[in-house]
Amino acid sequence: MKYLLKNHFFTLVYIISSTMKIKLLLTLFIILNTFNIIGQNNQENQIYYSRYEGVVDSNIMITANIVRLFDDLSGNYSYQQTGDIDTLNVVNTITIVGDVSDEIAMLKEYGQDEYTFSGKLNQNSFTGTWSSPHNDDIPFSISEKYPIGAMPFDVYYLHSEDQLTHDSANSPVAEIELTLIYPLTISGNNIGDSVKHIIANGFFGANFFENNPDSMLTHFESEFYTNYKDQNSGRPSNGASYNWQKIVNMSVIHNSDYLLCVEYLIYAYSGGAHGMTKISYDNVDLSLGNLLSYEDIFKVGTQDSLANIITKQLYIDKKIPSNISLKEAGYFVDIIEANHNFYIVNNGIGFLYNSYEIAPYSFGQTNIFIEFDKLKTLIIEDSPIFEICNR
Repeated sequence: MKYLLKNHFFTLVYIISSTMKIKLLLTLFIILNTFNIIGQNNQENQIYYSRYEGVVDSNIMITANIVRLFDDLSGNYSYQQTGDIDTLNVVNTITIVGDVSDEIAMLKEYGQDEYTFSGKLNQNSFTGTWSSPHNDDIPFSISEKYPIGAMPFDVYYLHSEDQLTHDSANSPVAEIELTLIYPLTISGNNIGDSVKHIIANGFFGANFFENNPDSMLTHFESEFYTNYKDQNSGRPSNGASYNWQKIVNMSVIHNSDYLLCVEYLIYAYSGGAHGMTKISYDNVDLSLGNLLSYEDIFKVGTQDSLANIITKQLYIDKKIPSNISLKEAGYFVDIIEANHNFYIVNNGIGFLYNSYEIAPYSFGQTNIFIEFDKLKTLIIEDSPIFEICNR
């Protein structure tokens, strides 16, 4: 794992090996008129991705994907009962967010006030108390695990800012933050190399791949600042609209059963009334290292059936009365066609519509999740997800 913290005054570079044997390279320089050295604490285990498996009590299996970025935690989890107890079924992948201090972590389901997980967290394990949907506090224990059909990852992080003009104390500032989750595989591993290319294309854009992820981050950063200064050259050296911001973050949505789903969240502000957020997904068949397209999943001629399913689910999710059309409810269309921006998890497929795609900006992103039970007849029989769909 690697992270870079930079601005025009100083540069910090830490390198953490995948075996967690720490190699620390610290370069600090400040150019004012004299040189000063600033000490920093060792940041061991501050940034990582882990895929965890384990149990709650003795009969509930949990799988979780968690990213730690300093004190912040984000990720998701799903659970399933084992044995003869049928009070819990596989649930949709649930987003979780939280924080950690001195290895004591507190995580809550996104949008909720109460904490779902609390306990001791490190890259290898997470143990503590889980609050069930029935508000029971139950002990849990999960450990880092990558079974056959899952893939380990490193996290590479860069954050920096720079002034538009360095001769003004009030100069506008551009800021960039990048969180890249990248396969932890050696070069020459065909599937690993394929996934690297797919992620580089999804994160940075086409034709940006390099063997070294650090170089991709710094080159992307350099391109951002070059564009920022070129676009604003000769303009007034003050004003909030010239404070550009670029954020590209990643999440692992699913990493099991030879199926990898990753999410890219891109936020950009380059002047105007507001910034724009875009969310997109890549779904990868880890048995071959192939990117899965819409056509790889759904049978030919099922577009209308799928659109009807998605539209009905939106009515349910948003509690729209059946006698009101979607256009009357504020959407651009009455029937929601399946787009090709979808994510696959253990019990269904979600379709994500970004702002202005089917609704005004004020609606935000529209996320419509369809369980496999409603999709089984539409999925190609030899699709890589057909077995998952028919469990």
